[in-house]
Parts: sequence; structure tokens; C-alpha cells
Amino acid sequence: MSGKAFFGSGFSRGFSRAWLLGGYLFLYLPIVALVIYSFNDSPIPNVWAGFTLKWYAALPGDREMIAGLWLSLKIAFLTACGSVVLGTLAAFALVKYRRFGGRTMFSGMVNAPLVMPEVIIGLSLLLMLVSVQRLLGFPERGMLTIWFGHLLLGMAYATVVVQARLQDLNPQLEEAAMDLGARPHRCSTRSRCR
Repeated sequence: MSGKAFFGSGFSRGFSRAWLLGGYLFLYLPIVALVIYSFNDSPIPNVWAGFTLKWYAALPGDREMIAGLWLSLKIAFLTACGSVVLGTLAAFALVKYRRFGGRTMFSGMVNAPLVMPEVIIGLSLLLMLVSVQRLLGFPERGMLTIWFGHLLLGMAYATVVVQARLQDLNPQLEEAAMDLGARPHRCSTRSRCR
């Protein structure tokens, strides 16, 4: 058997499938273990004492868990709404106003959360908010500060998506809207609008 035949397409296909399987096991085996151990009768997580549903039956009565779920849902809703609004405004500024002072810095600040590790962003935001709290006495760490962190990341993703869609938008649609009575926002007062 020649070396070329041994290291041919059969070996590389099997090797790539083994790596794929290993990657899936690395990602999903902890999740499967967590689901299995959620049915464990023992209060100690790593000791199996039998199958039970008592933890799921006790879940609706756990006030702290329900409060945490409710807080997560509120933050998710507010983050989604805030990210869409601020991301759309940022994308509109970057696409429609090609020249303004500080455009490069603004674009870099909007896109920075996409390329920085989340741990660095979280630690930087924590240090900044603690410093601001010491200086001004506001904001207290809680829902508002968690929302700021989520909004920072969500706005960056929303800006990229909306910016891509605005760049592909047909300019004739804006002209048609102006023909139908929409006014361009180029002046500071209504009386001077064209």
C-alpha cells in the first residue's frame, strides 16, 4: 500500500469527521450533562442519588429564581428595543452623512464591541461605572447597569445590520417619498425647509 493511498481522501474524510465529532462533543456534552443532572435527587451536584422531578416541582415556588427570570426578560426586552433605536440612528448617521467631524472615531466606537472580547468589555464597563458612581453617586449597580452593558453590545450588532440594509436601499425610494410629500431633513427650522 502506498503512502498516497493511505493518506488519500478516505483518511482525510475520516479525520475531518472525527474532529467534527470531537468539537460537537466538546460543545454539547456539558449541556447534556447539565440536563441529566437536573433530574438528580441529591442536593450535591456531582453525586448521583437517583432520578427525581422534585427540583422542577419546586421551581415555581422559588421566588429568587422567578425574580431572576423576570429581570432577565425585562432586560432582554429593553435591550432589544434600545439596540434597534440606537443602532438605527447610528447606522443612519454613518450612511446618510458621509462627512462629519469625528466620523472615523464614531464608527470605531460603534464597531469596537464587535471585535473586543466580551470579558474585556464587561470589565471596562464595570470599572467605568464604579468610577462614575463614586464621583456622582449614580448609577447604582443593578438593572440599569446590566442594561447598559447589554445595550452596548446589542447596539453594535444592530448598527452593522441596519447599515448594510441602508447601503443597499434604492435612493429612488427617497425621491419617490419626496414626490409624495415627505420633506428632507436638511434645515434647522420648519419655515426654512424646502
